[in-house]
Amino acid sequence: MISEGDLSQEELDVLVGRVEKAPGTDGMYVNEEGFCELAEAIDDLFEDVDDEAADEPEQQEEDFRELKVELLELLEDIDKIGEEEGRLLCGLDCNELEQERVLEVVGELERETYNKVVAASNTGGGAVSKDELLGEWELLYSSSSTMKYNEGLSGLAGGLTRFGGLKQKIIGTKYLSDVEYTEQVVGKLGGKSYEVKITGDWDMKTELSLFTGKPANVMSVTPDNVVYGPRRDKADHWKSLGPMNMLLLSYIDEDLRIMRGNTSTDTLFIWKRC
Repeated sequence: MISEGDLSQEELDVLVGRVEKAPGTDGMYVNEEGFCELAEAIDDLFEDVDDEAADEPEQQEEDFRELKVELLELLEDIDKIGEEEGRLLCGLDCNELEQERVLEVVGELERETYNKVVAASNTGGGAVSKDELLGEWELLYSSSSTMKYNEGLSGLAGGLTRFGGLKQKIIGTKYLSDVEYTEQVVGKLGGKSYEVKITGDWDMKTELSLFTGKPANVMSVTPDNVVYGPRRDKADHWKSLGPMNMLLLSYIDEDLRIMRGNTSTDTLFIWKRC
């Protein structure tokens, strides 16, 4: 213990001086009873490691994995049922019960310490690095009423076409902060399919939440153009894009990101890194 630095020589001398010594040794040696007292005194200097406490980080990580897996499986089930019933992708046609269950699991997952939003808040700054958002993401789920009404992001799906999925590419350099959405519009009954591309600029700032009064990571998007087929339209008055223009980052890890509506926190956008 002394060589490992757990106990100093001075501390040991004090403890030895307090226990009973063997007779006829001029106090140089302890007897059996004194030895037991000394061992107990040394043991009292150190706290016992609680096995449950030692296992706690591992248990937290396991719980985190379980919550994340539960959410992904729930979204997969919603899409599977939706496909069987001819509903739209990404939960745009899910029922109220399914929507409430997703919201419940998301709320639990957001509180986990492995959530980088929570980690950033615990350090005192509250700001998640913009680099965490860079890359290409695929929309897994949205509860946006506007997207439900428009049957997608652009509002161009409907009639003989239907929403076929949405991806988001976030680019950030020293000089550029670009965002690009690619929406698949799929033809029904073997009809023609095409892509809709929406480009713009993005930024993320830390602002006080209207609901909690605490710092929140707010991602803002300024759409520029909507491109589909030979057409290229300005996006500044494209109302269907409104839900994406101002969102709160509520959860992010290595490959999953959850955004909430800035004025309606029950509105969710769940993205998975491609």
